[in-house]
Amino acid sequence: MMFFNIPDIFNFGENLRQGYEAHYERKIGRDFRNSILLAPLEQSLANLQNIQERIGARIDKEVASGTDMTIPLASYSNADRILNFAVIAVGNATSTVTDTNPRPAYRESQAAYVALSQAREALNGVLNDITAAIEQASSTPHKTTYAKKRE
Repeated sequence: MMFFNIPDIFNFGENLRQGYEAHYERKIGRDFRNSILLAPLEQSLANLQNIQERIGARIDKEVASGTDMTIPLASYSNADRILNFAVIAVGNATSTVTDTNPRPAYRESQAAYVALSQAREALNGVLNDITAAIEQASSTPHKTTYAKKRE
């Protein structure tokens, strides 16, 4: 009967079960994989916003030089609207990790990537419109306001 009276030297019982529960009951918020997967979204958004600012500065420069930028300005406002939608989509995707009820951001991150792709295409369209406007301005002859000298 000595076999059944062995002291609990390995701490089986409650301690073992508590150690196991700690492994499978983790909160998603502590899981850094979600934040690592969502970091490229924020980086892409920052890059697109930087490009948008540079495009805006280029449009202002061309308007100041007298180039007709009505078409690029219209596409720029459309791209601005699409980029604002992308900002909201990225915010929704990244808030799933820091929310009070954290969860994986599968659908939200997919929607954010689609919105970023649309914003990138819209900004490319603005660049194409700017290039076309500059080429058109350089191909039209400039009208001079002064009289030419007669020989």
